[in-house]
Amino acid sequence: MDDAPGPQEPAADLPAESADLAVAFVPGVMPGKWFFRWRDRNPGRVLAERPLEADAWQAELEAGRAHACFVRLPAHPRPGIDDLPALRERYRAVELYAEQQVVVLPKDHELTLLEEVPVAELVDEVLLQESSALPERHRLRSPEAVAADAAPPPVRSARDAVELVAAGLGLVVVPMSLARLHHRKDLVHRVVPDAAAVPVALVWPQDLPEEQEELVQEFVGVVRGRGPNSSRGAGPGASPAPEDGPPSGGKGGKQARTSSSQRGARPPQGARRSGAPRGGGRGGPQGGRRTGGRGRR
Repeated sequence: MDDAPGPQEPAADLPAESADLAVAFVPGVMPGKWFFRWRDRNPGRVLAERPLEADAWQAELEAGRAHACFVRLPAHPRPGIDDLPALRERYRAVELYAEQQVVVLPKDHELTLLEEVPVAELVDEVLLQESSALPERHRLRSPEAVAADAAPPPVRSARDAVELVAAGLGLVVVPMSLARLHHRKDLVHRVVPDAAAVPVALVWPQDLPEEQEELVQEFVGVVRGRGPNSSRGAGPGASPAPEDGPPSGGKGGKQARTSSSQRGARPPQGARRSGAPRGGGRGGPQGGRRTGGRGRR
């Protein structure tokens, strides 16, 4: 009889120093399957789970409360400031997948007639976010319309923005996983097919102790779908190559490269998959054309 210990139970409240590996994650990322697989491959080791607010991941890593963190990168990064190369100057980071963006709408809004909502359909709508969050829309608007915009209300989180949409104050464009996380019965969301995708990356410090670095590298292998007997392909201190393969079981991922053995796999939720049609339904309109008329507000 095999009496080896089984997978450990989740340890969300343990401090990092009490866990073999502590992994944090921003709202909407659903790493439960990866946590389970890592524990299954590492019986007797403790993995602490740390759900975070979206803007708290750097403090979590720098304070040593987490050894690695799933983070969202900007959809429109500024080269050398907040893009992936700039991030890698301070951390080790591997991009995993990219989430589609969606617009959150009241259930009775006229845009719900569409299967997808192109950016052009949002030009005359009130958005509860800064114009820099969706520059694709900003470029389509006249200077007069931009000048007439009222300042968006202060919003601390995607949850707050969704509550304001429910109150009828406007619309918001967010990654699909956040729309699902904050779903309400009186709201729906539609894919914005021409909005930039939002990258999700796994990030960890450059100066982790060797043992923690080995455990993080093994966790990266789990996320990327490598088997328990496969080589990680990266020693301590090396960032895995972005094209190693898609994450297995993630929530939303567009891959730059997919091997032939993976093309038949079900894409993660919220994902854009190469060659796949965009849109929420089959056979629905793909160009954002309405099935009925609409009057502008």
